[in-house]
Amino acid sequence: MADRRGVLIPLLILTWFFFGPDPARQSAARLQQRPSIEHVLAEEERSLWALRNSSYGDINSPWGNVLNLTGLEDDRGYAWEGLQKVQERAKGRLQYALGDAGLKVLEGTTGGDALPALYNNVTGHVHGRWVRSKVQDSVHIPKLNMSTYAPVSPFGPLALDTFGRNITGTDGDVRVRFHERTPYDADTITGVANVTGISAEMTLQDSQSGEEVDLELYGAYDIQIGQAVMTTTSSKMAGIFMLPHFTLSEHTFESARKMLNQSIAQTIRSQKAGSSFSLNPWSSNVEDNTRAAFEAPQCEVILYLQQLPPSGSRTVAISSKVLAFLEREMRFPTGAFLPSAPELRFSMLAFSPDCGYVLESKGEPDFAAQDGQHLTGPKIEVLQGRGRHHLLAFAVAIGGQFTLLMRQMREANTSSMRSRISFYSISLLALGDGFAGITFLFIGLAVRGLWINLIATAFLAFLSVMFFGMRFLLDIWTAQAPERAIRAREEAEEERQRQERFRATLERLRAERLQREAAGVEAPASPATIPAQPPADVNTLAPPPARIDTANVDAAPLSLPLPVVAQRPTDTGAAAVFMPSDQEGLVATQTGTGNQTAPDVDASSTSFGSIYIRFYLVLFATLFMTLNAISWPTGLRRAYFTILALISLSFWVPQISRNVQRNCRKALTLEFVIGQSLLRLIPFIYFYAYKDNVLFADRQPYILIALAAWLWIQVVLLASQEFIGPRWFIRHDWAPPAYDYHPILREDEEGATMPLGLSEPTSSSAPTSPLAERRASLSSPMTRRGSIAKEAKGKGKRVYNCAICFQDLEVPVIEAGGSSDTTVAGILARRSYMVTACRHIFHSPLFGGLDEKHAMTSSTSDWVCDQKHTLHEPPPPPPYELPPDYDDAPTQPSKHALDTALSHLALAIAALYRAGPYYKRQSENLWFFVAGSWSREEYGRQVEKAGRGLPKRESVLRDVGFAEGKVREAVDVLWREGDARDARDLVEAVEGFRAGYL
Repeated sequence: MADRRGVLIPLLILTWFFFGPDPARQSAARLQQRPSIEHVLAEEERSLWALRNSSYGDINSPWGNVLNLTGLEDDRGYAWEGLQKVQERAKGRLQYALGDAGLKVLEGTTGGDALPALYNNVTGHVHGRWVRSKVQDSVHIPKLNMSTYAPVSPFGPLALDTFGRNITGTDGDVRVRFHERTPYDADTITGVANVTGISAEMTLQDSQSGEEVDLELYGAYDIQIGQAVMTTTSSKMAGIFMLPHFTLSEHTFESARKMLNQSIAQTIRSQKAGSSFSLNPWSSNVEDNTRAAFEAPQCEVILYLQQLPPSGSRTVAISSKVLAFLEREMRFPTGAFLPSAPELRFSMLAFSPDCGYVLESKGEPDFAAQDGQHLTGPKIEVLQGRGRHHLLAFAVAIGGQFTLLMRQMREANTSSMRSRISFYSISLLALGDGFAGITFLFIGLAVRGLWINLIATAFLAFLSVMFFGMRFLLDIWTAQAPERAIRAREEAEEERQRQERFRATLERLRAERLQREAAGVEAPASPATIPAQPPADVNTLAPPPARIDTANVDAAPLSLPLPVVAQRPTDTGAAAVFMPSDQEGLVATQTGTGNQTAPDVDASSTSFGSIYIRFYLVLFATLFMTLNAISWPTGLRRAYFTILALISLSFWVPQISRNVQRNCRKALTLEFVIGQSLLRLIPFIYFYAYKDNVLFADRQPYILIALAAWLWIQVVLLASQEFIGPRWFIRHDWAPPAYDYHPILREDEEGATMPLGLSEPTSSSAPTSPLAERRASLSSPMTRRGSIAKEAKGKGKRVYNCAICFQDLEVPVIEAGGSSDTTVAGILARRSYMVTACRHIFHSPLFGGLDEKHAMTSSTSDWVCDQKHTLHEPPPPPPYELPPDYDDAPTQPSKHALDTALSHLALAIAALYRAGPYYKRQSENLWFFVAGSWSREEYGRQVEKAGRGLPKRESVLRDVGFAEGKVREAVDVLWREGDARDARDLVEAVEGFRAGYL
């Protein structure tokens, strides 16, 4: 019966989704904490009326608080007396940036013609360092009654020690992201206004505590003097309604109040119309504008930002016309050639009236230029342009990655080559591409201007994963199925032996208990009873005697424990079913005793479908963990991303381990390894070394160097495994034993382990004519052509005949009593040949993937000795029928009949070459016929030329059948139009070929 327990979890999720209570409605009905929209609108209209009827200086009136706004009450105890000192500090920053002309424009006494050029539109990102302001010493820390701000839970007020967003350190990092807002008093033709609305997301990071706070502020921006005044708004401070009173002059107060009267009134109308459902449209929460039921109060912040001249100096100023042209061309491009746009530069001053801290940006004139440059960063248009270029580079890198993957897939086109590749290495590469694609999607949701580019790059990454990476994983999984079957059988056998040992131990313990019990019953009753020995005829290993009543054992006062006296299970001969941990591939394994044997274990104990699901589960789990880690403290977040980067760059570790376990040298090409390593290091270089990255992450060159070093250590190990040996860096007893196919050959071992096929000069090796050799081969089809022995070019070398191509192979042999050559030249020399345990020697490229098959089996013979180790099993040869008129000689031989027959034979031999090394070896019988007309070099050229004209390969059987057909055509041509003697010789050569693989 099918196991349907997995359906229960989705049903529970759907039930909870459809029938579960509404959390928002439940909390509002139960706690009655959140105010109604009517109450919020009434409070906003009251505050707006207070703003409209206020005057400049009311917040610092000598008669006390005359503004009826939330947060200005005397009993709250906020540090409002420090606001005037903060404003004086902000004026000083304005004077430093713009000079005395800036102060005159601030007061409204003159125009802005004498001011340096400033950006009108300040949308962009700036970041820098903050420190405690000099004003901090003159601002007292408020002593607040925290119980009045504590949220109420179902069990009473929650304990509250401090407000959120409270900065206690002395320095840290700050990032500000400006958002463009429509100016309500803008000119309808030019779109220019003196004061416009502005909002910004600010992130403050405390270096001492490692905490990071995010907040959103709303305010007004004076375009002429480049000054922004922003504040937070909450239930304990009506910041947006107080904003005009935070400005630095009566002139700016009137401009800000006019703009806010329009913007706030429009917002209230939207709330009444139902187009806005937010209870606080100016909320300081970045992620959600709705306040949670048990959210702790946050520190309020008043922010002053003063734009500095883009050139960075008041004496070296950029022209206003040039800056205006740059800004217009960036916002509305026409294709004009643009110089590099200068960065935004702002000085910052932040004041918290309820928490009492004052922060300012680090820079001139209080600090040297090398210590800080205030807040700097690119405009949004520049950032988007860079982002497009960076995304193009990422797209090229991803394209290079799956190009290398396709080349590796073509290189590993046989099951033997795929069985060498680590499944987990390719899985880590695919996981990296999938994670990059999902990351691009999430960034596209945040960066609007690059949405199309990010989606296209994400699509390319997903294409690499789904159509290439997963396909390669499926091929590797299929090729390694025999290995998993062997491992499953070994595990089943170990489990069977464990159960047998358990049963044997249980029988022995039962017999010993019965023996002691029998001895206790027969012993005489005495104070010192000597244990009696069992009778000689008692079999201590036999099952319990029938006289023991097991049904009443529990009632006996001195009964034995149940495992000993319980009835023994009856062996019915049924097969026990072992269920793996993943509940798939039920394997029937015989556990009986005697001569019973365990049947074969199902190789597909874990299907690729389950691996596919696990792959995406790991991918999405990593993604959700990463999204959650963004809000962690700085130290913990940095550690998480460093560990994640270390794991993602460890994709060669499984391949190194597999090379060691299987003792295989070349699984992946060096082109693939080096190329993938370089391309996958590019994103880490971008985020760890590039200053203006899209996430504005801090540069961490030491972590980048450590990651790059770790990656290239893996690359060096992989390369050394190919040239030196898979296990050169570990002890021999750390890995299972494996045969060495590149042994060191010693002269004193000749006759024992030296390879077969030594080419020695003999009388039969003298050169003869090709025609004579062909006639000798036809008289004895399996007789080899006499080889011409060659002298070794160097000392300590010998010449052998390759068992595949029969060509000479010069190998180094250590003389008797000599030492091993451990130099690089000696190691590379041993890489040119391979020796099997049956003492056949081959050229390494010809031997191909046969060493992997030897490593997987207990047999160490090669395909010369055993057909089961050929690259392809030779199929039964098709019957060869001679022409019916074979004995009838032609009347007149044709002049070109032999050339036509040779062209047919070249096609046949090329097809046999393509069928595999086994058939290539047997095709030498046909070479003995061709040798009467072609030299060896001409023979090679003709076969190579014919190979280019072969039809598309389908199978080994088709290639062999094609070769048989071409040989028949050659025989027919020779018989009907040529020489009958050549026809007979070719038929005998074909019979020799057929006898070779029969």
